[in-house]
Amino acid sequence: MEGTKKLIVGIFVAACLLLFGVGLFLIGNSNQLFTKSFNVYADFSKITGIQNGGKVRVAGMDAGSVTRIDVPGSPDGKFRIHFRIIEKLHPIVRRDSVVTIQTDGLLGNKFLQIDAGTDASQIAQNDSMIQSKEPFDWGDLMDEINGVVHQVNGMMAGIKDEILDVLVQVKGTVQSANHLIKEATPHINSIVASADRITENLREIIDGVQAGQGTVGGLFKDDELYASVRRSVDKTEDVIGNIRDVTASTKKIVAKVEDSDIVPEIQKTIENMRHITVQVKDAVDKFQSASGEGGVAENLQQTLAGAKEAMSDLSDDTEALKHNFLFRGYFKRRGFFDLGGITSSDYTKSSFGKGFKRHRVWMEGANLFTKDSKGVESISAEGKLRLDEAMTDVLTYPRNGPLMIEGYAGEGTASQQYLLGRRRAVRVQTYVVDRFHLKLNYVGVISMGAEKAVGTVMKEGVAIVSFYK
Repeated sequence: MEGTKKLIVGIFVAACLLLFGVGLFLIGNSNQLFTKSFNVYADFSKITGIQNGGKVRVAGMDAGSVTRIDVPGSPDGKFRIHFRIIEKLHPIVRRDSVVTIQTDGLLGNKFLQIDAGTDASQIAQNDSMIQSKEPFDWGDLMDEINGVVHQVNGMMAGIKDEILDVLVQVKGTVQSANHLIKEATPHINSIVASADRITENLREIIDGVQAGQGTVGGLFKDDELYASVRRSVDKTEDVIGNIRDVTASTKKIVAKVEDSDIVPEIQKTIENMRHITVQVKDAVDKFQSASGEGGVAENLQQTLAGAKEAMSDLSDDTEALKHNFLFRGYFKRRGFFDLGGITSSDYTKSSFGKGFKRHRVWMEGANLFTKDSKGVESISAEGKLRLDEAMTDVLTYPRNGPLMIEGYAGEGTASQQYLLGRRRAVRVQTYVVDRFHLKLNYVGVISMGAEKAVGTVMKEGVAIVSFYK
């Protein structure tokens, strides 16, 4: 009896140790602790939520985790973040690769994002430092925009006061001009009356001469006529003097306006408004640059895609528990494991999709994608129609296997071909999942990079492959 109890206790302890070992292996395998890796580090002025054990991604693919964070010894120093990367991604991590701190979606955890380097640069060595880019801070941007708004409000208040002063000065000038015009009006009327009288006299003289009354010499010798003409000339000279005085006064008014600070103040106000406009434009451009590729819009799209993938994975896990305790039998019957972790070499092996038939639809990239002014590709309106036609054909086959989106790119270096092919496949995956309400974990993407179609012509486009039984 005592021996039986000891045997039962021993079996229980062995089973517990076995379960502990299996759990430890599964946890370590999910965190890639048993995968060969290399270590690098980068310096940051602020780490904005990065912690030990945080995720590390290379070109969007899970690649490792943060192993240690060194705190600077002075306020002017920088934090040094040490992290490990799996060895199979070592070829695309170069010395000119750039490390940034990103957010998983809009409200997710922080992680390190490493951009692929260029072929011209050397591969990053173990325990070496790679370049870093300080994280974007929404608070700093909001503070800057708030400062610009306050400055605009202050400048607008100053401009309002200056414009009021200018209007007051213009009003005074107009009143002065009106006063001068009123004073000159009697003189101008007198000039007009005198001119009328002179014209009448000249007409009478000309009419008398034409009528044969007297002679011209007799008319000019007439003292009374001479005195009348002299008085008219003197009066005309007085009128001309008055006109000259009025002209001089008008010139003084114009000179006063030119010598005043009205015109420079208006020019200064216009220049200040131009400077404020440039500042506001720079702030808006900075805000929009945060929403570019990898910015707000793409983070929101990643958040939605991640939520869909999490719910789909939870559904698969529940279904697996119904079939087998360790999940293996369920996934064997399904014919594949996690599509997100499949590499191009795993995908091209004959063991992938074993027992499934394949239906493949090829689409040229020129018929699917269009580029914006920055060279970023997106699915065109014509491309969406072609994808709808292709998926209508694909969905006529049974939906009991995975649907793979293959991305091909033949331009640039090997790393550029890989990244461009993956971006094309992800864009098509997002469209067909949302458009046809497919399960995300049954729709995988794979970057085939550069592959020759016929002869030396490189493939540029996307292929949709349906696995079915």
